[in-house]
Amino acid sequence: MASRKNSSPPPPDPRGRLQPSDWIWAGFRALVKGGPQALRVEPIARELATTKGSFYWHFVDAAALRTGMLEAWEQVATTDITTAVRQSGLPAREQLLLLVEKVSISPNAEAGGDAVEPAIRDWSRTDFMARQMLERVDRQRLDDLRDFFAAAGLAPTAARQAAELFYAALLGLESLRLTTGIAIREPLRALAERLLASR
Repeated sequence: MASRKNSSPPPPDPRGRLQPSDWIWAGFRALVKGGPQALRVEPIARELATTKGSFYWHFVDAAALRTGMLEAWEQVATTDITTAVRQSGLPAREQLLLLVEKVSISPNAEAGGDAVEPAIRDWSRTDFMARQMLERVDRQRLDDLRDFFAAAGLAPTAARQAAELFYAALLGLESLRLTTGIAIREPLRALAERLLASR
């Protein structure tokens, strides 16, 4: 995340000093509500009840905020999840079921809620940087899923196919959760168990 180095203290902030993460989460909320065109400093500052000066204490420009948002999404929605599962110490099958539990949790409303990932996918249609990040995340998730299925006993080709089926189901269920409120944990768990039983 690009930051601006200042020798003077930041301007007063009526809500207390904001952190870069406050701006990032506010950016996600703006993206969900208004699309990529809403990722502008002034309206986000208004939503946070602060000034543009507070923003520029943490970020060089709006592009740096967008970069920070994409990096945060990759970290929270992919890296942190798989790291926690791998470090759980559970047997391979239980690791995969723990992954189901973790990906079934709705994102925090403070960071855009269930609509945040669909909003990022929409953003990627018109923004090269967002597209690059999305492609990397999708590849990483598929690789991680393949590794989890392989560790649970599936042969290489079966593990790859299981990863693709599981990920496609996850994306579809997330879309349905957004439009219908469907709970995705049980369908995902049933699919994971069926794929594991096919070994």
